[in-house]
Amino acid sequence: MTLRAWLAWTLLLGFETLCQIALKFAGRATGAFDFSAAAFRAALATPWLWVAIGCYLGAFLAWLTILRASTLSAAFATSAVVFIAVMLASWLVFGEHIGALQLLGAAVIVGGILLLGADAPAPPSTTAPGSR
Repeated sequence: MTLRAWLAWTLLLGFETLCQIALKFAGRATGAFDFSAAAFRAALATPWLWVAIGCYLGAFLAWLTILRASTLSAAFATSAVVFIAVMLASWLVFGEHIGALQLLGAAVIVGGILLLGADAPAPPSTTAPGSR
């Protein structure tokens, strides 16, 4: 894997994890959400929501970089490692409990990624179906 691919994976993991933490903080700041105009205004006034939106954009750009150098099937499966990162960040930031079942689930995710095998290089650039 190239340095660019490692950087893209690191950025994806960081952006996706920070996004979920930011959304949790935004949810705490706004309280119950009832789909009213006031609830939307309260959510939009929360800086954590804007952090989450920025993270979604960063993750999108990292994902595009990953997909340029990888097959979709391998990249999508490998992206499940985000679940483990979010679990660990939730434990560190919010003190959420990680028990034996959560650790087993993390091990199953890692095992599944390893069972899928090494990522084959992406085929050379091709045009999208139906385009010329």
